[in-house]
Amino acid sequence: MAPMANATPTDQVRKFAAEQFGDEPIWLRNRRNRLLEVYLAAPLPVRQRTSLKSRKLDRIPIGSAPTAADLPDDLQNLYQVANLITVNGHTKHLSVPTTWSDQGVILLPMTQAVNTAPQLIEEYLGTVVNDEADKFQALNSALWQDGIFLYVPARVTLDHPITVTHFGSSDVSNVLPRSLVVLDEEARATIIEQYLSEPGREKSLWAIATEIVLKDGAHLQYGAMQQLAVTAESFVRRGAQIGRDAHIYWSLGEFGSSLSIAEHTSLLSAPGGQSDSTTVFFGSETQHQDYVSVAKHVAPHTTSRMVARGVMKDDSRSVFTGVTEIKKGALGTDGRQKEKILMLSDTARADVIPSLLIEENDVFAAHAASAGPVDAASIFYLMSRGLSEAEAIRMVVHGFLATVIDAIPVDVLRHNVWNAVERKIAE
Repeated sequence: MAPMANATPTDQVRKFAAEQFGDEPIWLRNRRNRLLEVYLAAPLPVRQRTSLKSRKLDRIPIGSAPTAADLPDDLQNLYQVANLITVNGHTKHLSVPTTWSDQGVILLPMTQAVNTAPQLIEEYLGTVVNDEADKFQALNSALWQDGIFLYVPARVTLDHPITVTHFGSSDVSNVLPRSLVVLDEEARATIIEQYLSEPGREKSLWAIATEIVLKDGAHLQYGAMQQLAVTAESFVRRGAQIGRDAHIYWSLGEFGSSLSIAEHTSLLSAPGGQSDSTTVFFGSETQHQDYVSVAKHVAPHTTSRMVARGVMKDDSRSVFTGVTEIKKGALGTDGRQKEKILMLSDTARADVIPSLLIEENDVFAAHAASAGPVDAASIFYLMSRGLSEAEAIRMVVHGFLATVIDAIPVDVLRHNVWNAVERKIAE
């Protein structure tokens, strides 16, 4: 997009939106325009333990046209294994098994789905994630680019995981993926999204959103791996609405970007709904990570399990907030959470904040949380058995994370998380 003479950044963003999304349905254009004004008017989010004012996020240009790019040579193998690949927000590759299409499964890039399956998009877009939650969610909601749209009909089970890769090249300033997943009654699927980027000379902004709707009896295993370059600043918001006897398994790995702010919420809106959430994160150098995991119990006899394990080294900083919210009337609810963070250096810092917000009496809720340094006695013991200090630390980290990572139900995601941990240890 050529710069407008004497145009303000606000004018440029509005012009970009008009040029990019002019061919979409009128209801979606109106929605984007309304949320664009929300984004432009909203202040930076205020987070209790993460200051955003000093990060100069307003200097990252929004609306600059993503440049055409290909995957680097070392990622070319993704074309053989991924169902959907986006580069700088635009779809580069789509693969859908014929047998799925024959069963009525819809698997499309979001920008194509708005014309191919407009009724489903209009019915569910923005119903799970609050598009006005903060400035960066409004940005995604106004200018979102390609992500995955998945619809699985009732009682259909997908026979292998769907893999989605979002890649940003070194010269792109913002990437805004949006995904929407709808599983009809008793449908089953597995999805893995991963986020990768090249280091750039300037900062890049990633505002990411994923919405999930599980109808009665549906089961979804959702995994995500964030491995963005150190020049990226990422804001992620995910949400799932869980129907009667439906079940979601969150498996989330957070390893990249200089600033990472992520939140995922399970809304247990009908009896028998279940949410299992596992988050693994590893900070190094000066990374700042701020994560929120929420299980919101609205209906009776719902269950949530929340587990998080993090490792911090160098001068990194993390905040993990776990929230189990039990609303009035959610009788028989069972909500539990456990968070642990291991610090490998004296200059690393970690905060763990478990919260139980309970408005009902006939429930069970519990939490356990800890953050502390690596046990020097354990390191000394391992070194006395012939290991180097680096080998001893690696063994301690593996022991700390193993019970959580090894419980991730999707083989390829579990393998990718272990590989990311190894890379972080070696940095």
